[in-house]
Amino acid sequence: MQSQEEETKIRLTEIGIYALISPHKRFTLESEFAPDRTKIPNPYHPKIKKIKLVSMIMREALSSGLRIFTEEERKVVLSRPCIYGVFSGRFGGLMPRREYCTGCMRCVQEYPSICTVDRNPEFLNLGDAYWIPRSQNIAFSNPVFLVNYEARTGKIPIKGMGYKGTFSGDKWDSMWTDMSEIVRPTRDGVHGREYISTMVDLGRKPELSSNLKEDTKKASFRVVKVPIPIIFDQFSNLINEASVLKSIANASRRIPTLFIESPRFIDAPAEQEDRLWVPLIRSPHELLLLNEIRYRPLMLEVTSEGSLLEEARSRYPSSVILLRVEEKGTIQSILAKLDANKADGIHLVANYHGEFILGKEKLFIKDVIHEVHESLVAAKMREQVTIIAGGGITLAEHVPKAIIMGADATSLDTSLGVALQLKFSGEVKERAGSSFRRERIDVSWGEKRITNLLGSWHGQLIEILSAMGIKDVRRLRGDIGRAMFNEELEKEAFGDLEWR
Repeated sequence: MQSQEEETKIRLTEIGIYALISPHKRFTLESEFAPDRTKIPNPYHPKIKKIKLVSMIMREALSSGLRIFTEEERKVVLSRPCIYGVFSGRFGGLMPRREYCTGCMRCVQEYPSICTVDRNPEFLNLGDAYWIPRSQNIAFSNPVFLVNYEARTGKIPIKGMGYKGTFSGDKWDSMWTDMSEIVRPTRDGVHGREYISTMVDLGRKPELSSNLKEDTKKASFRVVKVPIPIIFDQFSNLINEASVLKSIANASRRIPTLFIESPRFIDAPAEQEDRLWVPLIRSPHELLLLNEIRYRPLMLEVTSEGSLLEEARSRYPSSVILLRVEEKGTIQSILAKLDANKADGIHLVANYHGEFILGKEKLFIKDVIHEVHESLVAAKMREQVTIIAGGGITLAEHVPKAIIMGADATSLDTSLGVALQLKFSGEVKERAGSSFRRERIDVSWGEKRITNLLGSWHGQLIEILSAMGIKDVRRLRGDIGRAMFNEELEKEAFGDLEWR
């Protein structure tokens, strides 16, 4: 006797739809604490004027009649005014334990002539130019610190407390999600009282007319249902280390989600049922390698050079095939490939800083997503094909923002390396020549870190959907009414003013 989940999976597979998890199953990610491999520099650097501190303690001792302090009194005197233990070491404030500082500034407020709290320069220099802190005032404004917290705990960070920075910037920071027009928020979605679906469909859906029944008979579905709108992009070009690549592959199975990698860096899967690997085909040789290991992919990704797309479609007629457009392209060429019914979607891949050349113009990835999305809408093709966006997506908030701009799903790259505490080798910007420093990691630890990261991001996505009153992430796609843009707001507020 087959269960309802098994029957549903068989029925979906027969019509060309493959679900990584059952549509009847609530998707959750269990976190498991994974401590840091290397210590992250503390954001704050408390300093004490030692002479003034000693003179203050001496005055207090004289005022008390030079009596001997009890053990408890001594602890209070030496640890003031920090409740977190910065001054509670053996020598009190003379040797502050800076790793305990949270930046609450109580010491500065109570003893401004003795205590100061500076920014730790080591903390500000984590990562590269794209990963610099948006504000120096709070720890979670540093993306490296934030991603490491999420990968370590799997929890949703509280990021707004004590923020004194600007509320706009460039790139993703010029866009905010808007919850101002809510009919009724879906209460407590992250706690499970109401179910919010984060499942997305990747692939080609049929073009339906009024005769739905007849169209469904004719249609050739090529769809993979992924439980979270996040997949893993190729990582071997950033670091060719077996333990790192295996950690990513194992995490994709545990979640589950898809991971993109070249056949040159992947062994043949032990079982054909393990079909989460998306082969990245850049040359006829890689297509031949895929054929030699007899792997039948649910999805594969092909670059646009030559006749690779046509050859891949002839070899794998039932697989979802994505056209990978890296760092530059034109709307016309993308639409031409899709209109020929060979590719089932597009993977827009900017450089690691999110820059993409569209036609003759260099744009940030969020604007590229919107341009392609609107072009597909105008060509009446948007409902049939998938858009995946990658490059420059480094924080949890970037995922719903990319979906609002028109993407179906996103792909991660450098965030995985930061979660695994890999060190940047210079500027990691261009896809050719950029890398992390090669180092071996524990595979089970790496698997936990990446799973925790996605668990935290999934929770934050649920929080945003809950606040908007949306119960299915697919309804968020292309809904720019759910966002506010700094450029438009400034134009609306200050457009009529004459500057002198």
